[in-house]
Amino acid sequence: MNMFSMLFRVISLLAVLCVCGHAVEDQFAGMTPELQKFINPYIDKAKASFPAVKQKYIAGDYVRENRSMYVQIALTGKDGTKEMAFIRVIWCAGTKFQGILANEMYFVKEYTNGDTLSFGENQVVNWVVADAEGREEGNYVGKAIDAYISQKVGVFYEVVYKKGRFTVTYQDAKDRKQNSVDGVVPEKIIAQIAERLKAGFEKKKREGQKFEEGKPFYTYGVYDCHTGETEP
Repeated sequence: MNMFSMLFRVISLLAVLCVCGHAVEDQFAGMTPELQKFINPYIDKAKASFPAVKQKYIAGDYVRENRSMYVQIALTGKDGTKEMAFIRVIWCAGTKFQGILANEMYFVKEYTNGDTLSFGENQVVNWVVADAEGREEGNYVGKAIDAYISQKVGVFYEVVYKKGRFTVTYQDAKDRKQNSVDGVVPEKIIAQIAERLKAGFEKKKREGQKFEEGKPFYTYGVYDCHTGETEP
């Protein structure tokens, strides 16, 4: 299975949505105002968290972990058209970077998959650290767009019944690779769904349903990215 296709399942959509000859800096042109408003906090989150990620890259942590770091920047064509691109970082010194273009370009034809590019840290609007199996850290902007388009996303939990009590624990992508909402669903929503699930299991126990002592099982709630509503 191609690692890149696993990681960046929305890359072609991002390319289509992010093209504009007169885009405001860091603004994804072609999007609806609602989607633009939705992703803006995740661009901010990616930028705010990137310096710490960069330091780990410089320290060699990701090489030792056999993981790669990608960033997302805008590339501009001769006619002023802008298109978002994922770059696999191969070198960093201070705020200067070099990397390999890691996706096909649909609109800005001056660049080709595999090109070596230089860019500055101020150009980075998204980042991803990934291993060969497709397990990823970061990618807040890509996940936000993916979640918004899906509208309703599953939020997964592990449940353990022990000594008469239920413990409901959110399962992030490190534990459940298929969960693509890490960093997208607000923490208060994750906690809210967990409490409702816990209350539901307690009700079932009072009604006579049996639960195996100490054996984990899994469940999920649903978060609507458009309305903020949750199930249960």
